[in-house]
Amino acid sequence: MDVDHSFGSATRRNVFLGITAAIFVLFGGRLVQLQLIEGSQYRSKSEAQGIKQIPEEPIRGAIFDRNGLVIAADVPSYSVYITPNKITSESRALLAKILRTDTATIDAKIKQYKVNDFSPVRIWRDVDRAAWSRLNELHTELSGISIVSESKRNFAGDLRASHILGYTKEIDKAELESLGDYYIPGDVVGKAGVERAFEDFLRGEKGYRFVMVNNRGQRMGDFEEGKHNISPKNGFDLVLGLDGELQQYAEQLLRGKRGAVVALDPNNGEILAMTSAPDYDPAIFSGVTDRKEYNRVMTDPLKPLFNRATQAVYAPGSTWKMLMALAAMQEGLITPTSTISCGGSFSFGGRSWACHGGHGAVNVRKAIHVSCNVFFYKLGLQMGIDTYNKWASFFHFGQRLGLDVPEGPTLLPSRAYYDKAFGVNKWPKGVMVNLGIGQGELLVNPVQLAAYIGALANGGTWHQPHLVRAVRNKRMNQLQPVDYLSEPLNIPSEYMKPLHEGMFDVVNTPGGTAKNAKLEDIAVAGKTGTAQTPGGGADNAWFVCYAPADKPKIALCVLVENVGFGGTHSAPIARKLVNFFFKREKEAEDRHGIELVRKGGLPPVQKERPEPKPAAPTDTANPTNTTNTTKPTDTSTPHTPRPAPK
Repeated sequence: MDVDHSFGSATRRNVFLGITAAIFVLFGGRLVQLQLIEGSQYRSKSEAQGIKQIPEEPIRGAIFDRNGLVIAADVPSYSVYITPNKITSESRALLAKILRTDTATIDAKIKQYKVNDFSPVRIWRDVDRAAWSRLNELHTELSGISIVSESKRNFAGDLRASHILGYTKEIDKAELESLGDYYIPGDVVGKAGVERAFEDFLRGEKGYRFVMVNNRGQRMGDFEEGKHNISPKNGFDLVLGLDGELQQYAEQLLRGKRGAVVALDPNNGEILAMTSAPDYDPAIFSGVTDRKEYNRVMTDPLKPLFNRATQAVYAPGSTWKMLMALAAMQEGLITPTSTISCGGSFSFGGRSWACHGGHGAVNVRKAIHVSCNVFFYKLGLQMGIDTYNKWASFFHFGQRLGLDVPEGPTLLPSRAYYDKAFGVNKWPKGVMVNLGIGQGELLVNPVQLAAYIGALANGGTWHQPHLVRAVRNKRMNQLQPVDYLSEPLNIPSEYMKPLHEGMFDVVNTPGGTAKNAKLEDIAVAGKTGTAQTPGGGADNAWFVCYAPADKPKIALCVLVENVGFGGTHSAPIARKLVNFFFKREKEAEDRHGIELVRKGGLPPVQKERPEPKPAAPTDTANPTNTTNTTKPTDTSTPHTPRPAPK
């Protein structure tokens, strides 16, 4: 009898096929999930265990003076990186011992800088030679720890230029939030001076190196022979208008004093020297900062971080008198030959306003020569606040000048200011008398005065003072000049002539107040100022000048705080600087000072890493005795072009 097995066989076959299909579907689905849906996630984890992305810092751009002297540049340095998931308690303890710190500090830095458990983080900068040697010697025992070659800032010899250059330091939390996605915790940024103002040019662009590591986090070589590596792009260089040797001498001459020196080229506004005293050594912020030294600078009552050249404010005293005479001539209140009688004092508002002596009938030239107060008392009253404010504004007093470094507020009084301070028609009677000689509520800074003297020196063009002359674009291999504002003031030469003659007489003619600025073979024209200070302290000593008198190449403003007469204390400093600028000779008493290291003897500048060809780029508190007794609000206005006066 035949038996039909087809039903049973077909059933079994179908069941078997169904089970097999289900298994394939299950495994196929799981493979799709692992490889397609979750593949990138697992691939990232796998590569994170075996491949590390190591950032390569670019070389920060160097900073040069006008003569090609390197005054700030990067030099080699070494940093310690830790991969959080690879470090062991033993290697952490050994690392702490080598770095002469404790494991709590290392743990705090890891927590502060960690992005994830697999990415290396920088926890220590500027490892010294002894620690570097030990780290290399014991590298097999330092699981998850690597040493990376980076760089730190180095400076030229005895030249500080601290308020010009500023300094670089590790980025803080607020900067991380405000400066964009380029930075990560532990990066170094410019914190002050041109280092901060030109951060985007100087910093360059990071590169990345992909390396294979073993299960201890130690490097085994470049991943796929480095074909995925991204080379860093080095930062652009800055070329300043600064004369490094003149700057160093100015720093030397202000040592032990409080004050400022600003020297500039009156023909274009380039700052040749800008010194604020006391200053600080920017090198203390480079690499690992010594905590004691840092605290000393930050808590010094003389405020060395404060830039007296741009952030402090002072009454200008008699350095203001040329502006008063110019405004009066332009407005037709006097002519170059008009005379005003000086009997030794001036009575107004129920009080007597003193002069330096009875000068008789004086014209503009003589009034500047002998610094006759009575002449300018009377001009102030004739002029009134509106004309006074208008002409001072043309020279950008009361405004921020748009410098490459931080500026503080200054004060140019106006009708609105006095109406607010005292009430409409309730001003003190002597307001304009006091303003006429550069006292009262008027507050300026040394850079503003230097730019004003530069404009007088060149015959009437105001140039915006500036530090950076050009940027060296390394992508395009070009030196690209930076543009700044120049404003012709359209002042007739017949009005400039008595000012120039009076300033020449101040230095070179008997009866002048600045005989200490005279040079035998270089004609210096200048003006002293001795300005009263709040609280009855000793006067501030001013001297402003330019040279040579017939074809000026340098304009100077010198301020020494609380020492007395400008002709005694500030004029000799200006004389030495003018002489050095033209002759490169220091006076005998200053030759023992440390000299600026010249190009041949500079500390080594870090060699630039090769770059691929392009595809086809502050402490602002006022120091003592620098503000007026009537505390102003910030009435400075931003720098804006102005029409030339009529």
